[in-house]
Amino acid sequence: MTVRVVVLGCGFGGVEVARTLRKETNELELVMVDRSTRFDYQPAYPELLSGKVTPEEISADLSTFAAKIGASFLHAEVQEIKFPAQTVTLGSIPAGKAQEVRYDFLVLALGAEQTFFGIPGAEEFSYTVDTMAAATETKSALDQREYTNAPNIFVIGGGLSGIEVAGELVDYLKARDAHAHIFLVEMMPRLLPGFPRETVSNYVSTFLRARGVEIMTNTAVQEVEKREITFRDGRKLPYELIIWTAGIKPSCLCEQLDLPKQKGWLNVDRYLRIAGMERVFAVGDAACFEAHGLRSGQNVEEAEAQGTRAARNILRTLRGARLRAYKPKNTIQNPRAIISLGDGKAVVYSNRFMFTTLGYRIKKFIERHYMMRFR
Repeated sequence: MTVRVVVLGCGFGGVEVARTLRKETNELELVMVDRSTRFDYQPAYPELLSGKVTPEEISADLSTFAAKIGASFLHAEVQEIKFPAQTVTLGSIPAGKAQEVRYDFLVLALGAEQTFFGIPGAEEFSYTVDTMAAATETKSALDQREYTNAPNIFVIGGGLSGIEVAGELVDYLKARDAHAHIFLVEMMPRLLPGFPRETVSNYVSTFLRARGVEIMTNTAVQEVEKREITFRDGRKLPYELIIWTAGIKPSCLCEQLDLPKQKGWLNVDRYLRIAGMERVFAVGDAACFEAHGLRSGQNVEEAEAQGTRAARNILRTLRGARLRAYKPKNTIQNPRAIISLGDGKAVVYSNRFMFTTLGYRIKKFIERHYMMRFR
């Protein structure tokens, strides 16, 4: 019987698992499952707001990709995973008859979701850019606003996404000769609080301030009401639009699984297997990987690298070869990123060094090069 590998989730990690397996062997049956029919290049979502990219440019059909690499694609929701029986129960989308899929190896690439930390009104009154649909909705909301009285627009979260959204908002307004007060809100003392060196934070802050963005650090949101946002220090300010980029949480499916976890994320061993399960792997944002005092960051680079290593460890398991431990590169302790700031500028931060020359061109080259694999 042909060995079947089922990949749940077709983001960066899941796609890389399938792609690597097929590059190295044609003897496996590959089944890719996702509740969306399309792969989206998530790092480009902020540029949807300014119109620099269109949804079509940063999206690809998963069925076409699966056929290209000789895999099957199922557009479905996961209803149940029976680990002892090695089966996954899927419900087709739109709602239809459930089907049970057997697996020999299972890869959980379940991603993450936006969190609002239980702050009253935050989810109800905020827009986001965490999915293609959400980013498109946010762009539509921007287009529908009146800017004659320079309204307040708040971006909540001073991490990578918040910074990029703020920069794209400035470009959006500039292209339309419109005016608004853009506030970038971060509860920690500086932007990019997860980056160990303040150099990049200071550079980004100076750049955005020069473009008219008001940066509010040491500022936490307490409540969001219609047209008014309240901060923990008691300040209340009116707003026209709130774009929430602060924080992520495990997906609903990840939360439902009775598996070893750390703060909701799936615990994996040094080979990216779920603890105690030799044929179940987890990659990407859903996986919590720690080794030698280093923890993988939840970013595209790590998701892809984990996908590659998990795929190769599946093949090594089949061949009876010794598995190879995963070695993270873009870690919580030493992160790296290319951060777009708008106006065709970006800062590159890697190995505690930063540079800005050609940063935006490098970012766009990576985007175009990545999407070519789907064409």
